[in-house]
Amino acid sequence: MSDDPKGGYQPPVILSEGDDPQDWDWLPRRTSTLTRVVILLGLLGVVVLIASLLIKGWIDDRLDPPGEEGPELVVSIPQGASINDIARILEDEGVVPNSTVFRYYLRYKDAGDFQAGNYILNENMAVWRAKDVLLAGPASGPVEDSLRVLVPEGLTLVQMQSQLLDQLPTFDTDELARALAFPPLRSDYQPSTSTLEGMLFPDTYLLDAATAEDEAALVVRMINQFDLVADEVGLDAAPETVGLSPYEVVIVASLIEKEALIDEDRAKIARVIYNRLGLGMPLQIDAAVRYALNKPSEPLTLSDLRVDNPYNVYNRTGLPPGPIAAPGRASLEAALNPADGFWQFYARTDDPVPGAHTFSVTFEEHEEAVAICRERDLGC
Repeated sequence: MSDDPKGGYQPPVILSEGDDPQDWDWLPRRTSTLTRVVILLGLLGVVVLIASLLIKGWIDDRLDPPGEEGPELVVSIPQGASINDIARILEDEGVVPNSTVFRYYLRYKDAGDFQAGNYILNENMAVWRAKDVLLAGPASGPVEDSLRVLVPEGLTLVQMQSQLLDQLPTFDTDELARALAFPPLRSDYQPSTSTLEGMLFPDTYLLDAATAEDEAALVVRMINQFDLVADEVGLDAAPETVGLSPYEVVIVASLIEKEALIDEDRAKIARVIYNRLGLGMPLQIDAAVRYALNKPSEPLTLSDLRVDNPYNVYNRTGLPPGPIAAPGRASLEAALNPADGFWQFYARTDDPVPGAHTFSVTFEEHEEAVAICRERDLGC
């Protein structure tokens, strides 16, 4: 029997005459059982880790679903409803994405014994937001008689004023104008010299009878909603994240809101804006010129692009002096989290989906994209 200097049994070696034992190499031994067990356990650990990450991601999306909250809606909780019943009602109404996850969350937080009644909730809510509304108790007053007012993203202050008057016949034109221009009604993110342009959050608002007759109350509510969303997306950290003031980020978000047609383009448009600002290039964004000239849809002419106006970002560098529309949450997030890239141009090509833009680094690439835009009659 031969002894392996590294330990373990080796079969005997028969040397022929003339063979020198110094020239013989031992064959490597086969993997030991312990090593195989360690490798198997390692692979099993990787599988378990991946599975746990997937499960965690699934649960996280059902605790706090991606995307912004949807419109307000009235949800009725009947007398004697259990936590299971309430969770199922909220899932059926689209408030929470999964009743089982919501039910276990309520039990984990030891929350229960909610009152019966009508609750004003939103579609696509985080479970903790829905829980807080339920704990606060049912809405006071006859919510079945409430008015639902829709304020879409991308409206100017003038357009928003018109929308509110169209949907609320109880509003007075002069009173609403006074509320919108009243200096004390201001956002926390609004400079003292600016107007409320871009600072009223676009959303669906459910109004009771009193608010439906109080212009200032609705303006305050829309300002507060803007500040709430701005806090949630981290607007106050703008100087550290993108090197601009919070108000300047709102301006960028308003440009994104008017330019982007699909969500996937928002962060890329943000990057083009920041790249051009960094290079000292004019932004050359048509939407800003349209705002300056109050031409929402008419084609811009060469003389329009030469107009002497602080919002004409064709013949000026830097940002316009204020927002050009009311940005939604997605545009605010994009302005704070631009995509990575060296793009300096974009043009609509509807490739790969309708509304998509093609982003280019060089002017030659951009000209090719513009040619496609013109060929497809997409507004270039």
